[in-house]
Amino acid sequence: MSRTTWLQSAADASKVLLPGTDRAVGPARTLEMAGRAAPLVGITRVADITRLDHIGIPTFQAIRPASRTLAVSQGKGVTPDLARLSAMMESIELWHAEQPMPAHTVSPPRELDLGYDVAALPLSSPTVLHEGLPIAWVPGRSLVDGSETLVPRDTVAFRLTRKTGWNAPVFFESTNGLASGNTLVEATLHALYEVVERDAVTAWLTGRDKGELVDALSIGSPVIDVLCELMARARVTMECRSVPSPTGLSVFVVRITCDDYPPPFMGYGCHLSAEIALSRAITEAAQSRLAYISGARDDLKAGAQRQLASEYPALVEGGAGIQEAPARGSLVDDLDDVVKRAAVAFGHAPMVADLTRADIGVPVARVLAPGSRVIPEVF
Repeated sequence: MSRTTWLQSAADASKVLLPGTDRAVGPARTLEMAGRAAPLVGITRVADITRLDHIGIPTFQAIRPASRTLAVSQGKGVTPDLARLSAMMESIELWHAEQPMPAHTVSPPRELDLGYDVAALPLSSPTVLHEGLPIAWVPGRSLVDGSETLVPRDTVAFRLTRKTGWNAPVFFESTNGLASGNTLVEATLHALYEVVERDAVTAWLTGRDKGELVDALSIGSPVIDVLCELMARARVTMECRSVPSPTGLSVFVVRITCDDYPPPFMGYGCHLSAEIALSRAITEAAQSRLAYISGARDDLKAGAQRQLASEYPALVEGGAGIQEAPARGSLVDDLDDVVKRAAVAFGHAPMVADLTRADIGVPVARVLAPGSRVIPEVF
């Protein structure tokens, strides 16, 4: 019996296999849902920026001028519809994280029965966290057994507006583990994939194990073949590396470079399916490049991609073969598997805060995994 029955809906009983992703329903139904939500969250325009570059991997931008974080959200995909959805859903989920969240209580950790070590959450550097520090808390639930708990509001909410007064540096505030989906199971699964991915990339950037160079074509995937062909036609050099995760999930890092636009750009991907993880990393690298070509994002930093990629080991052509994992029957099966892996790998049960709002109609989840690692450089 699934451990996440409390999250499930009828749409989670199976999965729709799409190029480069798995979803609960097809893209047409998701576009309808996102289209209804877009004006409610302030999205004024969705732009196709694919042809600003000559690679040709679909990349879109969703524009939300009144955002309290980023006014421009980017999305990528193997098809234009999937890229459009990616941009819209990212903007929609960000809107949810920006909204005011009344505290369930304000208490120091030592006065609460949390069931986990709050110090195992990603902390700011430096941090003033201690057992007697009053913290604002919001409801969350364990993904292992569904038990109710509380999680720090500052690890769930996210906004970049100026704060007033003195704000003690406690937690590393980011969008890590924030995701939307057709169902809450789908949103939670993709949020957890992101947490696992960023844990592995953080370890890769800060540790000695640099993983293994892999041959993208060895997986024998028509989707990957097309992405590799687009890179080759654009005379872009693509280097792929499999990096280790304590969960055992497939995590890939992709770096792309070319002579006509020299800065190197990075992309990451994580999934139970090696094919999907690799396609995400490849499309994200192309998206990162287009972010700088378009110049429209709020968070672009001079030299940031070059500095990050300088840590990447020099590679040669070729690489090891990629082994694909057997497919599973439903998104519920996938979520149960990834939750079990994450709980063992990180030493704590991952938790979820449900940010879904009935007036918007899009399931949104924020996943927290005490014991996982993340640093600003992976954003």
